[in-house]
Amino acid sequence: MGRPSYAHNAGYYRSVDPDDDLSQPWQSTPFSDHELPLSPLRPVFDIPRVTPESPITSSSSTPTISLIRVPVPGRKKGFWARIRKFFQTGTFSLDEEIVISIPSGNASKSNTFQSSKVELHEWKQYGYWARPMLHDVMAINSPVTSEKSITTQDLKSRIQNLRGPNHSPHPETWVPGVKHRALPPRPSRWKDPVPNEPLPFPWEVQINPLLQHSLWGPSPLSWCLSDNPLSPTALRYGCTPFIVDCEPPDFAQPATYPFLTHMHFNAVAGDTAPTFPWPFTVYNPRGIQNGDILTEIWKTFQVPVTRDEQMSWPPLRQQAAARALKERCQMESYRRMERFDDVMRRCDALGGIMWFRGIEPTINGGGWMITFGTH
Repeated sequence: MGRPSYAHNAGYYRSVDPDDDLSQPWQSTPFSDHELPLSPLRPVFDIPRVTPESPITSSSSTPTISLIRVPVPGRKKGFWARIRKFFQTGTFSLDEEIVISIPSGNASKSNTFQSSKVELHEWKQYGYWARPMLHDVMAINSPVTSEKSITTQDLKSRIQNLRGPNHSPHPETWVPGVKHRALPPRPSRWKDPVPNEPLPFPWEVQINPLLQHSLWGPSPLSWCLSDNPLSPTALRYGCTPFIVDCEPPDFAQPATYPFLTHMHFNAVAGDTAPTFPWPFTVYNPRGIQNGDILTEIWKTFQVPVTRDEQMSWPPLRQQAAARALKERCQMESYRRMERFDDVMRRCDALGGIMWFRGIEPTINGGGWMITFGTH
């Protein structure tokens, strides 16, 4: 039986033990031999290339904005309609045009990000380095300010010190930044963010496979929004017929390539509200990781809802939220083996649609959007 598909970029992380041959270079877990699922086809707009004469530039502190005209085919009309169109606009075409503003930014830099596709195993290699498993203890190796090479004997001693009396774990004894050929190397693709440097736009970055939104089938992660993602059994891999909990190094993987320091979430896919009422920003000056996004989403939707806010919702949403609150309390009572009562929280406003399905840029490119589903 082959390894599951999630093992391409997540899953089991092999441990380095003091009894291993530490003179040999480190080797990652063998890649999964499971066939990857087909990537869903997404509808896209064919935006014409912007000519050099079209940009409208503001000050140097803001991005360049390019205005382009995109033709929208109109309905076929008769001869006299075309004549009237000619006298009004000087053309016989009945096609309408819409004007779209696109930040030009640094085209060469954007093309570099988009053309250099991150292979699945590279995401996992970063998790190996950031949270290495040593003597079956997860060490903290990121963030790191400097790196230092050590001898094989010193490495063996440090790995042994991760276990104390009665084999108790002591991850606090590990010093971040240790380099040795037997340890997972630091991936060179992800660079530390430079303070005050302009960030790529949402559509220019690559999203971690665990956070990507799949249009059909199981999502990469199975997570109910009411559960704290940091609890041991809250997150599971979705693309498997068995219950397999996510590994802690998965949380330390980069959320995007390249690293982003700010991600503003201002929409929920399919929400009937005119605007998302609870926008929030994920921030990490050292580069946003998977755990940063999942934790901030959970915190945002755990905020209690006021009575006035509830009454402002349409009746159908109020009813769905009340049912969701009742179901959530019943489920938590079953877990705790005792009665559990709670106030209404933002996650209840989603009704039964509170299973995480991924993230993606908003349609207008002005931020990030969360997708939820019923499973």
